[in-house]
Amino acid sequence: MKIISTSTNEAKQAAIRNVAEALFPGAEITALKVETGVSTTPMTDDEGIRGALNRIHEARKMDAVGDLYVGLEGILTTNEFGSFICGWAVVESADGRRAFGCSGKVQLPPVIALHIKDFKELSDEVKERYSSDLVHEMSKIGSNGVITNRHYTRVDEFEDALMCALGYFANPTNYMESVS
Repeated sequence: MKIISTSTNEAKQAAIRNVAEALFPGAEITALKVETGVSTTPMTDDEGIRGALNRIHEARKMDAVGDLYVGLEGILTTNEFGSFICGWAVVESADGRRAFGCSGKVQLPPVIALHIKDFKELSDEVKERYSSDLVHEMSKIGSNGVITNRHYTRVDEFEDALMCALGYFANPTNYMESVS
């Protein structure tokens, strides 16, 4: 099993490694750095999914011999109850079958939500407002890990999204044209 990851981000790589070890022991994982073709901080589910799909499309051009291609994209969404960060996963097989999964959402404190425009600024806001021991771990736990005091990290976020996508992907009934 060869899994092509469309990002070299540390948290995304850890999530893919953890899920692959659980579901595909011995799988080879190749990490490629590809462009998303969407904004730095996708602000809708559609834009996040489009970014993950674009990552897969670009990765297929670079390495066409993967069994599974994984696109992961973090997003920031806002609704009447606040602003939230979460992650999307798209998994695509060599034959083009796709599955989608989304993580849980972490609420942003209102004072941070007021000041952010992209994830770089989100990271800066979080670094300014939280203790140094948590901020020191941001490359591993992400802003959501800092906000939740390590209870739901960026790795957890992408593991959840991947398990949702791969769980769907693993059930062949989901790809039948008609179910009796």
